[in-house]
Amino acid sequence: MKVIKKMNLLGAGMLMLLMMSGLRAQTRSPNVILILVDDQGWGTTSVQMEAALASSKSDYFHTPNLENLARGSMVFSNGYAAHPNCSPSRASVLTGKSPAQLNFTDIIDRDTGPLYEGNFLIPPQHVNELSSSDFTIAEWIKKFKPEYRAAHFGKWHLGNGGPAHHGFDGGDGPTTNAEGEHNPASNPKRIYSTTEKAINWMEQQVTADKPFYLQISHYAVHLSMEASPTAEATVEDWEKGERHDHAKFAAMSWDLDKAVGQLLDKIGDLGIEKDTYVIYTSDNGTYPTTNPANINGPLHGWKASLWEGGTRVPFMVKGPGIAAGRSDTQVVGYDLFPTICDWLGIQELPHGSEGGSLVSLLNGQSSPVVRPNDYLVFHFPHYQLQKGSHPASSIYWEGYKMIKFYETGELRLYDLTNDLGEERNISYIYPDVLRKMNGMMEEYLDKVHGKVPALNAQYMEDKDPGRQFKDRKLSIMQEPYFILK
Repeated sequence: MKVIKKMNLLGAGMLMLLMMSGLRAQTRSPNVILILVDDQGWGTTSVQMEAALASSKSDYFHTPNLENLARGSMVFSNGYAAHPNCSPSRASVLTGKSPAQLNFTDIIDRDTGPLYEGNFLIPPQHVNELSSSDFTIAEWIKKFKPEYRAAHFGKWHLGNGGPAHHGFDGGDGPTTNAEGEHNPASNPKRIYSTTEKAINWMEQQVTADKPFYLQISHYAVHLSMEASPTAEATVEDWEKGERHDHAKFAAMSWDLDKAVGQLLDKIGDLGIEKDTYVIYTSDNGTYPTTNPANINGPLHGWKASLWEGGTRVPFMVKGPGIAAGRSDTQVVGYDLFPTICDWLGIQELPHGSEGGSLVSLLNGQSSPVVRPNDYLVFHFPHYQLQKGSHPASSIYWEGYKMIKFYETGELRLYDLTNDLGEERNISYIYPDVLRKMNGMMEEYLDKVHGKVPALNAQYMEDKDPGRQFKDRKLSIMQEPYFILK
């Protein structure tokens, strides 16, 4: 009897432990992993971003691990980076605010030289670092959920002390583009070492039973192009496409995809897949390569421009409760801040937050994304001469997109539902829509104190630093415009 009673007591104890373990599993705080890649354009992976549009995936590059991620994710065909350049876009993701409001409208430490001097317009000065007065998502999480740990590995490019000064417990410091260049062939763009550090840190948090926010900001697929010998040998057997044919870019994309697969596999090995949200997106569209006309898929334009190719990017989210499938709802990088807060049960947002939570949408509901404004404004009042771009702002509303070019004050209107390539300017057909959208954009920029360029009174056409790039400038405009003689 004593033995039986002891066994019964042991059985009851084991049952209690199992019940408690089950309770912990049900109430475990979720982890969030953001994979932010560099310069990966919409249509440059083998994930078909638009279900009915075959050209929204590459006809040459292969990214099988992204395909696997997409099968279990909500894939957003209208996913946008907040800016067509890296620093502003990254600041926006971390703070939940637009680059216009942050006055973070160009890359850090780029505020002098031919991009700012001698042009027809004088671009406004912008901030050169992530402000300490703006909460990052890491700081905000720990303010309400102090049990959380946070880390940022890879490219920072936001100055001001790096991740450690903005709420992150682990990271690589105030890195820029430079760390992604001239790496050993076995570790191109630091793809594998960045992933390894992220995995090791993740394992430590799981061992310590700490929920976490982990951001992995890859240097790939930014220039310069780097790829491993294995990747280069792999792509030799691939048939090149009509649109994509750059073997080095294909190999670099394969290396990046392989590392993403390593991370996803480790999530499964650690047994945290059911407790972990994974977000995958890019900081902006990709750059012109050997065939710049449509490197970003059927989209027009590229990085550093406000055409679709500059801002529409891969955007996928996977995790507990998320309905795998596709959505054509327009989402933007600064929507991630309130989404993560929603997942973690944080009801309050910082003053000035501009994004809307995607949680209802991700759970399969048809609810719209609720933001402070029912439109989205993108603001790049600067030059990027070698890419043919010049100061502009754009606004999206009710399926329309309007772009304002500050050199001439020209307004263009496009119906993206029927004209994804932005080939038909319909300003003259819908002048009332044009006026309304221009008014909304001006009101918004005034409200957030968005800075605009000024006329250069000392401008001399024969000394314009953009003269040598005038053909590219004309080509990206798609029709005659402001021709330099």
